[in-house]
Amino acid sequence: MNGSLYHKCELLFWDVAIDLLTRSVWLRNLIRQAVLLKNSSDLKLYFSIVVLSGLFGFFVGFAIPHLIQFLW
Repeated sequence: MNGSLYHKCELLFWDVAIDLLTRSVWLRNLIRQAVLLKNSSDLKLYFSIVVLSGLFGFFVGFAIPHLIQFLW
């Protein structure tokens, strides 16, 4: 029973994915750029920039209320 349900869900997913990739130029370009980035030698650099900027934003957002409380 569960195997059949899993198989049906997988078929439904691929039917929708193939239809979207066939019709959407924007999605095809996005997938193409993602594959080029994945195969790029600079992937670690890009990933580290994204992670570091996210951490910086998190810590700044965390520190601002404490600084405001300290200054008032």
